[in-house]
Amino acid sequence: MKLLNALAAAISSAPTVDGAFAATLRTFCEAADWSVGQVWLPDTAGEVLFCSPVWYARGSGSEEFRRTSEAITFRPGEVLLGAVWSDGQSRWSDEIDVDPATFKRSAAAAACGLKGVIAVPVSCNGEVTAVLEFLTREQDEMRADLRSVIAAAAAQLSSLIAQKAAETEVRRSEAMFRAVADTANDCIVSIDSAGRITYVNPEGSRLFGYSDGALVGAPVTDLIPERLHEAHAIGFARFLTTGQGKLIGSTALVPGRRFDGSEVAVELSLATWGVDEARYFTAIIRDVSERQRMQAELERALVHEQETAARLQELDRLKNTFLDVVSHDLRGPVAAMRATTGVLRRDADQPFLTTEQRCSYLARVEATLDKTRRLIEDLLNMERLNAGEALSLASVDLADLIRATVEEHRGALGFRPIEFDLHPVVAHVDAAKVERILENLLLNACRHTPLRTKVCLSVRREGSDAVIGVDDAGPGVPEEMRTMIFERFRQQPGSSVEGVGMGLSLVARLASMHGGRAWTEERPGGGAAFRVSLPVNGFADPKQRNNE
Repeated sequence: MKLLNALAAAISSAPTVDGAFAATLRTFCEAADWSVGQVWLPDTAGEVLFCSPVWYARGSGSEEFRRTSEAITFRPGEVLLGAVWSDGQSRWSDEIDVDPATFKRSAAAAACGLKGVIAVPVSCNGEVTAVLEFLTREQDEMRADLRSVIAAAAAQLSSLIAQKAAETEVRRSEAMFRAVADTANDCIVSIDSAGRITYVNPEGSRLFGYSDGALVGAPVTDLIPERLHEAHAIGFARFLTTGQGKLIGSTALVPGRRFDGSEVAVELSLATWGVDEARYFTAIIRDVSERQRMQAELERALVHEQETAARLQELDRLKNTFLDVVSHDLRGPVAAMRATTGVLRRDADQPFLTTEQRCSYLARVEATLDKTRRLIEDLLNMERLNAGEALSLASVDLADLIRATVEEHRGALGFRPIEFDLHPVVAHVDAAKVERILENLLLNACRHTPLRTKVCLSVRREGSDAVIGVDDAGPGVPEEMRTMIFERFRQQPGSSVEGVGMGLSLVARLASMHGGRAWTEERPGGGAAFRVSLPVNGFADPKQRNNE
C-alpha cells in the first residue's frame, strides 16, 4: 500500500509522461532496493521495442548494461521483453546472468552483477504502450510475495500513466492552440454555456481595447452593442435548448463594441464544441472596418466616375446643341443685316428708296443688332455665372423694380397690354440680377405669344419668400416640357421662335443663386404661368450660394 501510494503521488506530481515514467522507476527501485529501472517503448511503426532515454540506477556500476540496452531492440514475442509487449503479461526471471536464450543481455548483466529482472506492461485502451524493466543484484529480492505486489502495482500504474499521457496530450494540444491563437491576426474568443468569456487572444484584446487577460471571466455581452443584447439572449437560449442557431457554422457581418463604447464592424464566424456535458463556443472575429471603408471609397469613386461621365456626355450634348443653335441664330441675323445693308448701299450709289423706306431698313438693322446683342449677353451672363459671379445684395422693393423693368422694355413688348398685380414686398436681393430675371421672362412671353396678347406681372409674399409671376394668354407650355424648359439650349419641339434657349436657363440659375427656384405651372384658362421664388431675407449660407 505504501508502494502504491508513493507511486500515485509521484506520478500525479510529474509534469509529463516521461516524468511519470522516471518517478515510477525511482519509486520502485528505492522501495524494493532494486538496482536498475528502464522504460522500453514501441517505435512509431510498431515493429520493434527500443530502450527510451528514461532510466534509473541506484549507485554506480550499471553504465555498461545501460549502453548494451540502448544498442539493441526487440521484436514482438522475442524473448522476455518482446513477449511482454505481445501479450501484455508481466514476466520475471532469477537467472538473467546465465541464460542468453531467455535474456539477450546476459553477458552485460553478469558483468554488472545483475541477477533478476521483472518486466511490467503499461497498457492504454487495451494496447501495450510501454514496458517497464526492473533489475536486481540480489536473487532473494525476487520472492513470490514481492512479485505479487509489483504485479498489483503495475496494474494501477497503467491507468495512472494513461491519465498522465492524456494530460500531456491536452497540454500539448492547448500549447499548440495557444501558439496558433496567440499569434493569429484575427480575434479569437471562446465562451462557456453561461455566456462567460473563457479565452481571448491578444489580437482580440487589442481589437476591443482591453488589456491582456481583462476579458477572461467577463460576459460576452461586453463585446456586443447594447441594442443587440436582447436578440443575443434570445438566440443563445434557443441554441442551448434546441441546438439550432442562425450564426453557428456561418459567417456574418455584425457590429462589435469596444471598451470605450465605440462600435467596430466585424466579420463573425462561430462554432460550438463540447467536453462531456459542457458546451462551449468559439468565435473568429475579423475587423472589416478598413475593408468597408475602402469599399465605400470605391463605391464613391465609382459614383463620381459615373457622374463625371454623365457630365461629360451632357457637356458634349450641350456643345453640339450650342453649335447648332448659335450657328443658326447668328447666321440668320448676319444674313439679314447683309441683305439690308446691301439695299442701303445700292441706294446710296443711286437713290431709289423713299425716306420712310430707308428708316424702315435701318429699323430692321437695329432690331437685328438688338437680337444679336441679347444672344451674346445671354452667353456672357451664363459664362460669368459658371465662373462663380457673386451676388450684390441690397434691400429692394420688388413691386417698384417690376414696374421699372416693364417701362425699360416697353418697346420690346410692342402692343401687348400689361396688367399688374403687385403687392409691396421688400426683399434682400441683387437688383440687377432680378431685373435680368424679369427681362428674360418678359421677352420669353413676347417670343411665344401673338401681338396684343395680354401679359400679367405679379409679386406677393408667401411665408419667407417673395413670389414673382409672369403670366400670358398664349399657347402655354406642354406638361412634359415644364421641367426641361429651364435646361440650357432647351427649346420647345417644333417652335419657330428665334433664340438659343438660354433665357429661361438663366432665370433658373439666377433664382438658385438667391436660394430660390423657378418653375412653370398650369394657368387657369390656358396660357403660360412662370413663377420665381426669392427669399426676402437673402441667402443665409454664402458657401451654399457659391456652390449653387
